[in-house]
Amino acid sequence: MDGNTPVNIAGVLAFPNDADGGMISFIDSDYNLLFRVPDGGNIIITAFDDARKILPCRYIDSSHARIGSDTFHICQFAEVQERAGAVYAPEHPQPGDILDTYTIYQLKDIRTVPYAFRAYEEAKGKLKMAHYERAYRGVLAPSVTLDDLYEKHNRNSRPFGHRIHSMSMSDVVVVSRGGEKKAFYVDSIGFQEAKRFLDPPARKKKRPARER
Repeated sequence: MDGNTPVNIAGVLAFPNDADGGMISFIDSDYNLLFRVPDGGNIIITAFDDARKILPCRYIDSSHARIGSDTFHICQFAEVQERAGAVYAPEHPQPGDILDTYTIYQLKDIRTVPYAFRAYEEAKGKLKMAHYERAYRGVLAPSVTLDDLYEKHNRNSRPFGHRIHSMSMSDVVVVSRGGEKKAFYVDSIGFQEAKRFLDPPARKKKRPARER
């Protein structure tokens, strides 16, 4: 097909193009490309509660695909997963695929944590993952910065806005890029890397009392 003649496919007025090679593009909600899946390939969606499902994908045209039993514009699919706090990846990743994610942690109970909504300087010696719960998780394109995430999660239309507060001081963002995880504390201005969050200091063993 030359891509100039519309065809009704799964209820979509589509413009299939042989130049696409039947590859389905998966993007984030800002149109950043993450990976591509061939027509007939599968993706894995991991829900916010960690439930996983494998869905088959069918190519419609460069902007539409049938994913599982539903038909999506590729940006619509990204927006649906974003609102649900779900992440998605190809079942069989290829070199160059972007599989990075980020996770936002917020304090379980601000009344019992002395550094709630405090600057990193006050929190750094007390910071514990046990004080936190996972509040959100999403896919992460290479061009997206921590400042971008801060802006996104402070909008009135932010994901999970009905369930969690906007990104604030004392929240922690764990970024997973290329298989490496780093934690960043939301400070009064900007972010501070918080290694203690992922790697708490080892407890010192008490020396046994000398026998008399």
